[in-house]
Amino acid sequence: MKKLPKVTKKELLDQIGEFGKRDLVKKALDLSSKAHAKQKRENGASYLHQHIYYVTSLLFSAYKKDKEIEKLLVLALLHDTVEDTDVKLSQIQKIFGENIAETVSLLSKESSKQDDTLSDAEKYMETQNYLEKLSGNREAVIVKLFDRLANVRCINEEAVERKPKKYLRYFKETKNLYIPLAKKYDLKKLVKELEDEVDRIQDLLGEILITHRD
Repeated sequence: MKKLPKVTKKELLDQIGEFGKRDLVKKALDLSSKAHAKQKRENGASYLHQHIYYVTSLLFSAYKKDKEIEKLLVLALLHDTVEDTDVKLSQIQKIFGENIAETVSLLSKESSKQDDTLSDAEKYMETQNYLEKLSGNREAVIVKLFDRLANVRCINEEAVERKPKKYLRYFKETKNLYIPLAKKYDLKKLVKELEDEVDRIQDLLGEILITHRD
């Protein structure tokens, strides 16, 4: 069984070093830590440890020398706050300014909280439209690609057995939508990492993939 990733708050702070002392990063870490505190993944893991901190850790490892790294850290920490918690976009704007708020808005799927009512085909189309909407914003694209990388790295045999259709959709989205977006921005390392995960998930899906060719 694949060991699933986990990054604690302390591990993240140790990793990002001085950036963790920057005012906006501190505020983003505090807000996201409180907003997601009680959330769990489907597998029972802490949403903060297995997703928010993990996404931020992956992004920092790849972009720590980027001139916009502070902004990217803030966005990685906040990317699910409006979509998945009671935090309002107006709060983000008040604390972090209009630019951060606009990018968080781009990263937030409007229908996320009603996602269970959509068919898999509708969810795929929603993702396609969503990625098209944010595709012109470099920082939003980077955060979203690491969000997807973190999510697919958490797919294991148990997850596929529990919800095969969901992870078949994840496979198709990653292969047909996310990898082309990474190629558009010439993010070669990220393309390779996503392609490796697509190959791994393809093996997990096995017969399911054969019977759902389209």
